[in-house]
Amino acid sequence: MAHVFTFGEALATFFVDGGHPSAVAVAGAELNTAVGVARLGHRATWMSRLGDDAFASLVRETLASEDISSAAIRDVPGGKTGLIVKQRLSDEVVRSEHYRTGSAAAGLIPADLDDVRLDDVDWLHASCITPSLGEGPREMFERAIHEAAGRGIPVSLDTNHRPQLIDDAGLRDAVDDVIENVGTLLCNEDEARVITGHDDPERAIAELLARGPRTVVVKLGRRGALAADADGVHRVRAVEIPPPHHPVGAGDAFAAGWITAVLEGLSIDGALGRGAWCAAQVVADPGDHTGFPTRARLDEVAA
Repeated sequence: MAHVFTFGEALATFFVDGGHPSAVAVAGAELNTAVGVARLGHRATWMSRLGDDAFASLVRETLASEDISSAAIRDVPGGKTGLIVKQRLSDEVVRSEHYRTGSAAAGLIPADLDDVRLDDVDWLHASCITPSLGEGPREMFERAIHEAAGRGIPVSLDTNHRPQLIDDAGLRDAVDDVIENVGTLLCNEDEARVITGHDDPERAIAELLARGPRTVVVKLGRRGALAADADGVHRVRAVEIPPPHHPVGAGDAFAAGWITAVLEGLSIDGALGRGAWCAAQVVADPGDHTGFPTRARLDEVAA
């Protein structure tokens, strides 16, 4: 088993249907990816700051149930957990409203990494949500990526733009600060346009590759995904599933599929295929990560 380290903010989440909220669950892009990595048979450590409210207890229970290490979590007495409320607007559209100002994770600082051991880490995964939370989280984000790259640990970055947290210029700045230390950059078509100014995904990929990453992946939703490295551009079709669709968490599942495939020595085409398949499993499920596939399911499909 390889060991994947990631960090970010956990959020409690409700789904509102007909004016009535569902039972609370746990969300968060990086935590979702950690769930995907663990379910696919690898070790995962997730780092954050957690308070002592009821939602934080649910986060800890989720980590334990998914066999994700919480050893790097920093306790914040009196700290609060952010919240997402999701509402379905159509078979294809889900609106998400975030309530995360002043969350415990917004207090992350570079010193939180002081006692974190990266000696046995095989991959570090980050997203641009973390630097969007404030100056302290941004400095920690930069330190984590720079230290991992300096140790020769592969780094993946999912741009994960959250316009309610950071504007287009802020996203570009966050990417610019670390892109030279990123091995795999993952983004969707709109994020690629925001970062490069190019509407054509292949032109955007070419520019991004020239800025440092070995591989750039652009997710195209129902049109599949592209990935490119020095050898050229590779494509995969999306896995078709019937509506209603639940897109939240699909990109995180794609990242988990991609990371584990690369760690297992699969080709770019193999990693693209696994990423697209994992994403489809989540799109078919209303939860942020409840639909993430297990290793047994992956092996069953691959057989």
